[in-house]
Formats: sequence, C-alpha cells, structure tokens
Amino acid sequence: MSRLIIFALLCYISAISQAEDIFEWSSTNIQLLSGDGFELGSNRHNTITLEHADGWRYGENFLFLDIIQRSDIGLEIYGEWYPRLSLNKLSNKNFSMGVFKDFSIVAGINAGSEPSADPFTAYLLGGGISFQVPHTEFIQLDVMAYKQDEINSVGVQVTPAWSIPFTLGGLDFKFRGFLDWVSAAATGGVDYILTQPQLLLDAGQFSGQSDKFFIGIEYWYWHNKFGIEDVNEESIQATILYNF
Repeated sequence: MSRLIIFALLCYISAISQAEDIFEWSSTNIQLLSGDGFELGSNRHNTITLEHADGWRYGENFLFLDIIQRSDIGLEIYGEWYPRLSLNKLSNKNFSMGVFKDFSIVAGINAGSEPSADPFTAYLLGGGISFQVPHTEFIQLDVMAYKQDEINSVGVQVTPAWSIPFTLGGLDFKFRGFLDWVSAAATGGVDYILTQPQLLLDAGQFSGQSDKFFIGIEYWYWHNKFGIEDVNEESIQATILYNF
C-alpha cells in the first residue's frame, strides 16, 4: 500500500507540471540535505526532497517526497500528502476575521518504505486554520485525527507550519518549517515531537534571480522518535533548495 501511495504522489507532481493552467498558483522545489546525528539506523542521512504546494478552485494541496540515502539499508523513501478544502472557497464567501484568514477541512496520507522494514502508512483527518500575519508567506495550524496501520487506537496530530521571509544586513532570508506533535494513542508508545525549521539565504538575489536558489541549514529534532521513549535525535543539516 505504501508503495502505491508514493507512486501516486509522484504521478500527482508530474500531472501538475503538465497542467498548471487549472491551478490558481503552484510551487515546486527540490532540496538537497546532508547531516548526521540520526538514531535507530545510519548516523548520517543524505536526502533529496521533492516538495510541492498548489491552490485550486476549492482548496489547496501540499505534499513532499523524501529519498534518503543511508549506509545501513540503502534507500529509504517517505512521503506525505495533505489536501485541504477551504471554507472561503467552498462557500464563495470571505470568513476571515482579525488574524484568521481561512478555515479548512484537512486530510492526510503518510507512507514510507525501506528494504529492511515493513511498509508504514498512516491516515489523517481534521481541520486547519490559516492566519493572516503581516510580512509572512503563510502561518497555519492543523489539528487532525491520526490512525496508523498496525496500531489499533486513533490518536491526534497537531501541526503548526510557517514561512517567514525577512531581510538582515541587506540580505534576504527565509525562515520556514513545521512542528508535529503526535499523541501516544497514535504511536502505540509515547507521544512525540518532530520539528524541521530551516534558515535559508536567498543566494539567487546575487544573480538577479530572487526566490529561486537558497542555501542554509535545517535543524532536525525528533523527541521520542516513532513514539519510543527517550530515543531522541538531533541534526543540523546543510541545505540547498531550488524553486522551479
């Protein structure tokens, strides 16, 4: 099942690249990341991430696919897909008020596959809030029910995500990322926190190609990895990002 989901993610990205005229907006980037400090396997990860977001008539989509080179098992593949339906777009009305920009129904599929382990699949469903905050690209908060294959109980995932551009010393930067809190009922163990904030310099600005090519770092922190108590990993990964 997880391999089918990952294949579907790749097909979706390919379809978007051929039919962008049906979308209000679309953004795709590829990232190269490298760092060490990982637990329960290879200490060093070299990762290629394909990330896509788009807006259409009734909502938005966000998805990413990680291809991770590990010294212990070879390639690990992991992806997530989050389609959302917008209250503003579905009703053709503007429900924004104050800092609240829009409210959404959010679903999600998480899937992973590696040679030495059983495939991983989880399903999510809940609601989201997007905020209108000056000088930000987006800030949003999702709260979703979380059901993982092989785990009988249904838990909760809470995810804030953000992208904030800023200028410092005449240079353009972007601070972007997310944080997942996943409850113990979802993991079958204890609750965990996973966060991956990135601080990126817009290197494209030096050649007149702003918002195209970024270099920087990603801070990876996973507390109670996979819901296993006291298994914590921390990594600072060198990051290159290119926007299509």
